[in-house]
Amino acid sequence: MSNLRAKISKATNKKVPVLALVVVAMLGMVAGVLAANLQVTPTTNSGEIGTYHTSTGSITIIDDGLGVVANSGSASTSASFPATGNNNVNNALTAGHWFDQITFTDTAADATAHTATVTIRNGAGTTGSLLVTATFTLTGPGAASTGTVTAYVDTGQTQLTSPITVYVNIT
Repeated sequence: MSNLRAKISKATNKKVPVLALVVVAMLGMVAGVLAANLQVTPTTNSGEIGTYHTSTGSITIIDDGLGVVANSGSASTSASFPATGNNNVNNALTAGHWFDQITFTDTAADATAHTATVTIRNGAGTTGSLLVTATFTLTGPGAASTGTVTAYVDTGQTQLTSPITVYVNIT
C-alpha cells in the first residue's frame, strides 16, 4: 500500500511541472500570434467641414454635429417653438445611419410658419455628392420664448465620405 502511495506521489509531482510548461508554452504561442497579426493603420478624417446658413434673421441656427441613429423612427416634419424647452423634427430615421443634428432658436415673437431646408452633401469636388434634402415647417411661438426646435436629419448612409457639408436655408 505504501508503494502505491509513493508511485502516485511521484506521478503527481512530475505532472504539475509538465502541465505548467504546456500552459506557458500555449500562452507564448497566443501572444506571438497576436503580436504578429496586429496592425495599426492611422486614418485621417476631416469630418464635417462647414455649415452654410441662410436665414431671414428671425431664427438662429446651430449645427450640433454628426451622430449615429440609435432607433428607427418615422418622419415628423413640423413643430412649433415652445415657450421653454425643446421640440423635435426629423426625416425618416433608420437605425445605424448617420444623422446631423441642428438646433433652431426663434429670436422673434412671431407666430409665422418658416420653412427650413437642410441639404447634406459629402465627398470631394466642388459640391460633393448629394446625400439628402429635408424640409421642415417651424412655427414661431407667438410670444417671446427661449424654446428651441432640434432637427435630426438622417443622411441615409451607414458610411460617410469626408468631407461633409451641411446647407441650411430658412424662408
